[in-house]
Amino acid sequence: MTDLESVLKASLERASSHSKKVYGKNPLTAQEVLDLANSRALMLAATVRPGGRPHLSPTDIVAVDGRLYLGVDVATARHKNLKQNPAITVMMADGWKRQAILEGKVTFLEMTSEKAKAVREAQRKKYGWITDALAELSVEKAFTWKQ
Repeated sequence: MTDLESVLKASLERASSHSKKVYGKNPLTAQEVLDLANSRALMLAATVRPGGRPHLSPTDIVAVDGRLYLGVDVATARHKNLKQNPAITVMMADGWKRQAILEGKVTFLEMTSEKAKAVREAQRKKYGWITDALAELSVEKAFTWKQ
C-alpha cells in the first residue's frame, strides 16, 4: 500500500461519524487522487498567514511518480506563508464528480534537482507555464469523494 493509500484509509478510520457518512460511501483511490491532480479540476490551497489568519488561493498541482507537487511563485503570499509555516490544506474539485481535501505539509524542492525538472515538465504540459518555486505535498489527512 502506498503512503497516500495508507493516509486515505487511516483518515476514514479516524473520522467523525459525519465525515465517515459523507466521505466513506465512495472514496477515491490513491491513483484516482493522483489522476484528479493531473486533471483540469479546480485546485485551491489554504495556508496560514504569519499573524494566524487563513489565506486561500487558486493553485496548480501536478502528480509526478506518485507524489503531489504545488507550483508556488516566490512573489506570492502563499510562498511567504509556507516558508514560515509549511502547513497546507488543498482542495481539488471536479464539480460534483470528484473531490479531494488533503491536509499536510510541504517541502520546497531544490530547483536544480532532477525531481524539480520532472515536475516543471509536468507543469508545462498541464498548464503551459512553470512556476519559479515548487513544493512537494506530504499528505497527513485526506477525505475524498466521487459519484
